[in-house]
Amino acid sequence: MNHNYVKIEKPNNLKTKRYIIDNVLPEMVFDSISSFVMGSNIFWNLIMGTVNEGESDDWRFTNAVYHSKSGFTSNKFSQFSPIFDLLHVQNLITVKLNCDIYTRTPEQREFHTDNVLYSDFSFTSILYFNDCNGKTIFKDGTEIESKRNRMIIFNSHQEHAGVSQTDVPRRYLMNINFQSTEIPMGKEF
Repeated sequence: MNHNYVKIEKPNNLKTKRYIIDNVLPEMVFDSISSFVMGSNIFWNLIMGTVNEGESDDWRFTNAVYHSKSGFTSNKFSQFSPIFDLLHVQNLITVKLNCDIYTRTPEQREFHTDNVLYSDFSFTSILYFNDCNGKTIFKDGTEIESKRNRMIIFNSHQEHAGVSQTDVPRRYLMNINFQSTEIPMGKEF
């Protein structure tokens, strides 16, 4: 797939920009990665507190793929290289997989930022692996539905929150925090 990219020469212009890209990866590539994530290859860890571990009574399953501060790199890291290539990552900060379990009523998590490196060149990207009525919301009220092969990209200083799904047993996504001087452009939201 060919994507247009925005060069970040004047980063302040991107602080409030957010992009959404549907069908972000070629279908064969996406199918391979999503089958891997939603199959039996991932060992999920139960984390109490969806935003800050241990600080709330909600929970989710996660799998760390990369963490720059601790020096951790998963042996599954290379499986996700098409995603990192697409993002033109210059410096990875954290990469993790989330698996949220069905709730009877939608539950909004806390608003948060994923990373403390709030530079103009720091971005958060979320790639959704399956369709469901779970969503990501922003402080301004914008809601993004979880849709397979959909990616959102925004400056890491923007607060966001997850909302649990009620229609499927699990919601799978990848959260990537990175630095770059060029990011893929999609439709602004």
